[in-house]
Amino acid sequence: MTTDRQKRSPLQIAMLVATLACAGVVVFPYYWMFVSSAETASMFSWPPHLLPDRPTLTSYWTIFKERALGRWFVNTLIVAGSTSIFSTVIAINAAYALSRFKTRITSFFTLIILFSQLLPAALIVVPLFVIFQQLGLYNSLAGLVIADTAFILPVAIWLLKGFFDQIPVEIEQQAMIDGCSQLGAFYRVVLPLALPGLVVVVAMSFISGWDEFFLARTLIASQDKWVLSVGLTSFRGEYTLDWSQMMAAAVVFTLPALVFFLFVQRYLVAGLASGAVKG
Repeated sequence: MTTDRQKRSPLQIAMLVATLACAGVVVFPYYWMFVSSAETASMFSWPPHLLPDRPTLTSYWTIFKERALGRWFVNTLIVAGSTSIFSTVIAINAAYALSRFKTRITSFFTLIILFSQLLPAALIVVPLFVIFQQLGLYNSLAGLVIADTAFILPVAIWLLKGFFDQIPVEIEQQAMIDGCSQLGAFYRVVLPLALPGLVVVVAMSFISGWDEFFLARTLIASQDKWVLSVGLTSFRGEYTLDWSQMMAAAVVFTLPALVFFLFVQRYLVAGLASGAVKG
């Protein structure tokens, strides 16, 4: 036993070092972003300052004082939260129908959903812009929520369909034998077992709605309705770019999504339905 542990020890150490190195590569840009936001010197100075020489929070105070960052933050939260809710609710019903009611129509609909993901956003945004203008949805947060939901929904449906496919039909049949309707069996039995899939879809939809830029820049014109991803571009002037303020705004933009992910990460585990039916 001791010999086996000694043989595995160098490999484990190497794997630990490699993991820490990969984690450092991923985390360092965020650390550098925070250091640059709290640094008065140029972020391009040489040698680079891994720690701020004169740390200050002036940039954070300035961006909230001189720009409508608070309003942009609220707009982003509304868009991301609404997109997450609508995408999840619609995807639940659509994915369950595609998973349980397998007919030629549902198979064709599945292919249509897959095909919609092959179209680039740049190809769709022009007719979407025209339609939204005619419907009065242009330059409104409601229109942006609808557009974001439409783009996220196909992926959400495919993800949830995979989770529903893994849940045995016998569980629903047993619930219906015990007196549940099919709808009752779905909400009381199947949906709790698909909780990992729901959390994945909620998290994915929220993050996608939070950092989406292309649709927000195209469908929103008024600055008071901007989201943070669009607001970040306003820090670039015609000839100048205030890096410390832009990095401060980027930190404010990143933190809510990071906190949200920390709350849901422990739920992002599939397989709660494993072993639900005994053979």
